[in-house]
Amino acid sequence: MRLGIHLSIGQGLQKTAQEALDLNCNTVQIFSKNPRSWKAGKFDEEGADFIRKNKNELGLEPWVVHVTYLVNPCSPEEEQFSRSLEALELEVARAEAMGAEYFVLHPGNRKKSSPQEAIGRLQKTLDHLVQQFHSICFLLEGMAGSGTELGSDFLELSKIVAPFSPDRVGICLDTCHLFAGGFDIRDERGWQRTLDRFFSHIDHKRLGLVHVNDSIHPLGSKKDRHTHLGEGEIGAEGFKAMLKRPELRNIPLILETPGEAQKEGKRNLDFLRGL
Repeated sequence: MRLGIHLSIGQGLQKTAQEALDLNCNTVQIFSKNPRSWKAGKFDEEGADFIRKNKNELGLEPWVVHVTYLVNPCSPEEEQFSRSLEALELEVARAEAMGAEYFVLHPGNRKKSSPQEAIGRLQKTLDHLVQQFHSICFLLEGMAGSGTELGSDFLELSKIVAPFSPDRVGICLDTCHLFAGGFDIRDERGWQRTLDRFFSHIDHKRLGLVHVNDSIHPLGSKKDRHTHLGEGEIGAEGFKAMLKRPELRNIPLILETPGEAQKEGKRNLDFLRGL
């Protein structure tokens, strides 16, 4: 099992790698910069070089970089669209410098534009990134379906990724997003129905990663609020059922639960390992 957690890079990338090892992880996810600011601080080039050269030997693969929060790759507002593309270029360049296998991005918010227009802009963004960066796979994260955000519908996701090779553009599922989006994954039967529906639209080769999070809010709430595993609305039985699914056996699992990695993070990792 490839099991990891989202970690901070605040003390440098080498410290991040050591923290992952201390937590007995064999995969990890990070932000490449402050996720709540357009401004990019100084890049840890020495740390990135260390990660690129040593992550496989350390057993930390895939190394995953997650997009920051302000980026909207399908925005109908030209200024935000341009700014998002510029931010993505910087973040993906950093990810590639680390030798990251995956870059996870949210499909974005279409705002007042139509789904078709938004999908076109998102595909334009993805095509630009695929052409510019050659050694990384972009994973679109399935969303909870709040407001006018793209990516909560499997058919919609399949339309977005269709023009691209599976080794360049894939999908990241999130358990909290699935549940909030109306997919009842609290038992084995629910997981089977959900995955059958997902793979009826999307090739197995495209599923690269699963974010493992419990949900504060009830089924179909459309609200994306993570909580500790087994303490939310999905519950322990839902995650036990997830681990039994043969379709997910070789898919990396990364936790994005709240709290400090060495305390709450460790508790959540131990919980999942216990299952």
